[in-house]
Amino acid sequence: MKLHRRALLKGMIAGSTIAAVGLPRISFAKSTLPATREVLLVGCGQPDDAFAAGAGGLPQFGIGRGPLPDYAATRALFESSRGKRLVGLMEDAAYVVFSELARDAGVRLVFEGQHAAGANGGVSRHVFSAAAGFHGSAEDLAAALTGEDAAFAIAETPVGGGGRLVRGGDWSRLGFESFHVAEESPLWLHLAGVTRVAGCEALGLAESQAEPLHCWPTYLPSAPAAGWRTALGRSLAQLAAGGEENRRPAVRQAFLRRAEALDDFVADSSVSFVMEA
Repeated sequence: MKLHRRALLKGMIAGSTIAAVGLPRISFAKSTLPATREVLLVGCGQPDDAFAAGAGGLPQFGIGRGPLPDYAATRALFESSRGKRLVGLMEDAAYVVFSELARDAGVRLVFEGQHAAGANGGVSRHVFSAAAGFHGSAEDLAAALTGEDAAFAIAETPVGGGGRLVRGGDWSRLGFESFHVAEESPLWLHLAGVTRVAGCEALGLAESQAEPLHCWPTYLPSAPAAGWRTALGRSLAQLAAGGEENRRPAVRQAFLRRAEALDDFVADSSVSFVMEA
C-alpha cells in the first residue's frame, strides 16, 4: 500500500480531515441532545440541488454567488438566525472563510464532515465528527450508498461519545462483516468486499484487536438508495431538527466497502456542517 494512501486512510479514524489540511475548528457546542429548533439551509455559489433535495424543502439562505462567502451576506445570516440551526455543504475554500466568520459571530459547531468524492460519485470517502446527540450520519450514508452499489470509506467520531458499547446493528444483510476493535476508544469496523487484514492495515489498526462484533438481530440501519449528497442532506436535516433522543450508539464507527475505496482517485472535496447560531 502506498505510504500517502495509508496516511490518508489512517487519519480518518483519528478525526483528521480527508478533504483538506488545516481547516479551522470551531469549539463544539455542549454535548447535549438536540432540542427542536428551526433549521435553515445555507449555500454559497451555485446551489447544490442534490443536497437540498435530500434536506427536504428547508428554507434556504445564500451567502454569495461567487466561490467564497460574501462578508455582508454572511453577517446578515448570523444576525437573523439566532436560535436556529444552520445546515450546509460547501467547497473547502468557502467553508474556511464561512467557519472563521461563524466563530467570530459566536456560532457553535455541532457537526462537521469532510468529503472526497470521485466525479461520477462511484467512489468516495467521508469523515464525520459530531457532538453527542448529532452523531449517526455514518450509518445513514453507508446504508444509502450500499443501495447505490458504490465503493466508499466512512468514519465517524462522536465528540464525548461513550466507548463502552460492544453490540451493534446487524449489517450482515447488507453484505458487511462487523468487528469490535478494542482500543482506548473502541471502534466498530464494518467491512464489505474488503478483508479484515486489508481493512485494519488501511486504517492503521492492529488486526489482533479486531474481534467479531455481537449484533442486535432486530436492528438494521436502512435508508433509501441515494447519491451521497442527497443522503447526507436528508440525514443532517433530521439531526438538526432534533426533538427526539438520538438512540443510535455513540461510538466510533468505520465502514469500508469494496477495494476501490482504498485506492487513489481524483476527487472533489467539500465540507458539511451543522451549526447553532
